[in-house]
Amino acid sequence: MAVLLFSAGGVAGAVETDPAAVPDPNAAPSTRPAAGPEKAARGAAAGARPVSGKNPTAAPLSRNAAPGGFQRVTSQKVQLKNKVTDADGDKSTLSFEVWTADAAGKPVKKVSVDDNEWGVIVSPYVASGTTVTVDVPVGKLALNTNYVFHTSAFDGSLYETSWSPWAKFRIELPVDLTLPTPDYSAPDPTSRNTPPNYYQTKPLGSAGTPLSARSSKPAVEQCSEADADGRQVCFGKSTPVAKGKAPRSGAKPAGGAAGTAGVEWCNTDFESILATRFTECDVRSVPVYISMDGQVQATARFMFLRMLQLDGKNSFTEHLTIEPAQQIPLAFREINFEGGGVKHLCQGSCTPHEPGPGAWKGKAWWVPGEMHSASLTTSYSWDTSVAGKTYLYKPDVQIDANILPADGKIRPFKTGYQWSLDYDGGTEDLDQIRCDTTNAGPDTGCVFINHAPTYIFNAKAFPQAAAHAWLIQKATPKHPGSMADHKPLYYMGDSAQNARSRNRICPTGWAAANGDASALVDASDALNCDEFAFASSYNSGGMSSAEGGLNPALLPGGTTPTGAACIGTYAKKHGSMVHLFSLNGTDPKFSEVCGRSAISGMHNQESMGNHFATFMRDMRIMDKDAYWLDTRMDDGGTCTYGIGGGQPVICKLAAE
Repeated sequence: MAVLLFSAGGVAGAVETDPAAVPDPNAAPSTRPAAGPEKAARGAAAGARPVSGKNPTAAPLSRNAAPGGFQRVTSQKVQLKNKVTDADGDKSTLSFEVWTADAAGKPVKKVSVDDNEWGVIVSPYVASGTTVTVDVPVGKLALNTNYVFHTSAFDGSLYETSWSPWAKFRIELPVDLTLPTPDYSAPDPTSRNTPPNYYQTKPLGSAGTPLSARSSKPAVEQCSEADADGRQVCFGKSTPVAKGKAPRSGAKPAGGAAGTAGVEWCNTDFESILATRFTECDVRSVPVYISMDGQVQATARFMFLRMLQLDGKNSFTEHLTIEPAQQIPLAFREINFEGGGVKHLCQGSCTPHEPGPGAWKGKAWWVPGEMHSASLTTSYSWDTSVAGKTYLYKPDVQIDANILPADGKIRPFKTGYQWSLDYDGGTEDLDQIRCDTTNAGPDTGCVFINHAPTYIFNAKAFPQAAAHAWLIQKATPKHPGSMADHKPLYYMGDSAQNARSRNRICPTGWAAANGDASALVDASDALNCDEFAFASSYNSGGMSSAEGGLNPALLPGGTTPTGAACIGTYAKKHGSMVHLFSLNGTDPKFSEVCGRSAISGMHNQESMGNHFATFMRDMRIMDKDAYWLDTRMDDGGTCTYGIGGGQPVICKLAAE
């Protein structure tokens, strides 16, 4: 039973409902007279009864319906609407009653959306034919829950005889990311220990093969002169690199520790080309064959490993390793690289220092049945005497061999294998070195310019910033900074352009107007606008095409980039966890090129700040250099709809 408790003044103060007294959701509206008592007169004098509309709706609605035919509402500020008419032209009210629902839309439990006795929202009296809109107080309805509502009309005397049809709806914000609890003691990860990869990622605007494309420059056979009988020996084309394949953990280093200076991932287990910002390892399976009039008579296959290490302020080192891929066939008497000689090449002020006789570690010739390794280390130096200079070097090596067929009827053939004539397509410039005497990094130094390093967010400490970048990287087609999608960020070093881009995406006051103080860490924290892609990148939505921007954020018909064309989100504590929500009422298409989010200033600034400055110095980043962003966020398969197709991104994230 319902027990009404009255205060001394006779005003209802609270309502307790007997759990057994659950109302019949379809009982006549007059049994729940929230708008007032129905008049006793029921005759003709009372006039016609008012009527609710047949198409009640919830708002604001998404472009897409939720599964099961539920209207998808995109804001925590929910509006309920229906039309009311009265044949007598009387003014009427509408009562809005909300229930939770099962997956089929059947009402389950009545929800109190107002503090009156009946828990319904009653509109003011309105003229016949009016569409009535009421606001449900924030917090009365839960996210990601099925609801139904219906209405009843009352003209001051009579209720309509039955409720309107049910309208099914659920509140699903286009973005609802549950964030992990911050661990402010988590140390910043380092970018120096990131795994190698094979992507050739050139600075913006550089000529040559784009990322992972095949080169139009074919590898060639490298052969000796044919003798009088038409016989010759050749180094054939190497086996193409196994893309994306990395050596097995714990694989043996080629030629022992000296062969690859202890770099475990550089070994001769199989063909591969891998690089970091400071080490490049190219492993090739190269055939050596004897042919007669162009027809191959016998083949020996070698593993050639060339590792370049940028290990000094004015120097770098090459480690060359050779070992048979299988036992030398009996058709060869001897294959001798030590007797053939090795010659190194470099450009400009880059000087190779050729190792002297006896520099090979391990015997550099093979006879049938042998499987040992041999390695040779060569150093290079470059001129660092002039400050503010940048140089490009592409070191090369020619490996000559004396090759003696087993019949012994002729002298040994001498032929050479030049590294630059046998690159695998799409990686031929991965070994290009940029050395500089600028202030890009500490002192002077060199990097592999066409290998993009990876900046790593400290997602454990600053999940608000990491989650925002994760959202834009995962759910938009530009995927800024995503290695998996081959979409690098490009550093933009013009501070004036940086400021222009940021002001367009994050105008003054935007975060304060759109954020929520519950996202702040402490009293010293303040709301910040976090833009992604970064304003200091050519990927920034705030950088116009005329300024060199790759992804200007433009509204339809607009010419100036604006944050209004980005996905807008804000961080807010919801229950016990902080969430990243889309701005109330917005319905992003997820085709946007950028994002802006009102988040904790501490999370925004400390996710970059000195950590990013250290990355820049360590990796010697210059204007237009490519780099990746690892957000260190993972959804773990928790996303309600997956990601893609313009569906809501409702996920529970974990920091790695």
